[in-house]
Amino acid sequence: MFHKLRKKLTLAYTVTTGMVLVCVLAVILYTTERSISERNIENFEKNIMELSSKLQYGSSISQSWLTDQEIENQLIIHIEENTVPFLFPGSYTTKTDRDLLVEKAKNMASKQQVSPDIPPVSTSLQKTDIMSLNGENGDSYLAYVMVTPSQTGGFKSMVVLHDNRQKKMQIKNGRILFLTTGLSGIAAIFLVSWFFVEHSLKPLAKNREKQNEFIAAASHELRSPLAVIQASSSAVLEDTSRSGEFLATIQKECRRMGRLVNDMLVLASADTKGWHVAREQIDMDTLLLDIYEHYEPLCSEKHVPLCISLPDEPLPPVLGDKERLEQIFSILIDNALTYGTGKGGTGRNLPVELRAEVSKHHLCVSVADHGPGITDEKKPQVFDRFFRTDQSRRDKSHFGLGLSVARELAHLHDGTLTLTDTAGGGCTFTLRLKRGNF
Repeated sequence: MFHKLRKKLTLAYTVTTGMVLVCVLAVILYTTERSISERNIENFEKNIMELSSKLQYGSSISQSWLTDQEIENQLIIHIEENTVPFLFPGSYTTKTDRDLLVEKAKNMASKQQVSPDIPPVSTSLQKTDIMSLNGENGDSYLAYVMVTPSQTGGFKSMVVLHDNRQKKMQIKNGRILFLTTGLSGIAAIFLVSWFFVEHSLKPLAKNREKQNEFIAAASHELRSPLAVIQASSSAVLEDTSRSGEFLATIQKECRRMGRLVNDMLVLASADTKGWHVAREQIDMDTLLLDIYEHYEPLCSEKHVPLCISLPDEPLPPVLGDKERLEQIFSILIDNALTYGTGKGGTGRNLPVELRAEVSKHHLCVSVADHGPGITDEKKPQVFDRFFRTDQSRRDKSHFGLGLSVARELAHLHDGTLTLTDTAGGGCTFTLRLKRGNF
């Protein structure tokens, strides 16, 4: 499932981001090509101005100078005086025949009322606009034709063409770079998206895995009491003389299953953020003393001392749900009595301690035991659902949900529940509540 989702999300990210990249590169390419074309025309206009000035006002034009102009600027220069061509064969090599290109330029000029073969009717300069001309072999040129009266009484004409070969090469290289950059960018986007999606889906995959583990563990825990109920009900039908014993077993397993279902409902409500605590002002001294009085007989029955330590000053009141706070402390004390009993040097059980401390910003209530404790490797898993040590798995009265429920209830009170080692061995669970609600 997640592999297919990863493929789809990667494809979606690659396509959308790739389209943005292509659009950006296309704008850059268009701007670059336009700049190249404009610069090409500007350079041609500068060459025309220099040649026109030389033709109109210069005393003479040498073949060496024309040669340099053609080679340096990729030009074709054809000059005539009174329709007689200047004795300059040309030095720049073109793909299309030079004379054919000149003739094409003259024909295009005639359409703009500029004819190099007819004397001008006025003494002013006649010239064409910058024209585009195509050769016979895929080559293209910029063209310009001018006719000007000469100082000797005749007229001179000049045809100038600029080969666009260099411009086309620059544009071609730009497009190759655009294509390479685009493909490389899309490939990079695909790889980044692939790993990014994998990283993004890890929490979902982990949650799904936990959900599957939760369902499997819950099914396993429910199967046990259901099997006992089924066996006891069958036994009642077979031996009615022991029906009281079997019915008591059924009732016990129903209560056990009810506790499991209630715990699962608490965790499910916390997961969906659909559960809120009823807040009221709570006297914490009274609440802790009630907890102590409730559990002291049970602790005495198990020969485990229960100690309570409160500050001399009254504890500040808390805004919260009294029943849920009692549930948290009940879970912690019950957990300490089940797993945290230890014997001292005299052979007697060490006490379970209920302590309260007040700091500047927080109220901390801790339940400490002196049992075997929990290793550092297992501490991060203590609050996981259905997590139990090997010892607890033999105790059918616990499902491994208590600490998970307690932590969720602490979060609902905007507090935290943490685990630390007790001095001398054992576990200390501390409920920390902000004083901002006091």
